[in-house]
Amino acid sequence: MRVKRGFKANRRRKKILKLAKGYRGGRSKLFRT
Repeated sequence: MRVKRGFKANRRRKKILKLAKGYRGGRSKLFRT
């Protein structure tokens, strides 16, 4: 991941990564926070 925040992004990226993977890779632009 590009975003190195480590709090919210860490726990919400897991569920977002799941649906984001089929969306556009699920990297960091989707949920930068």
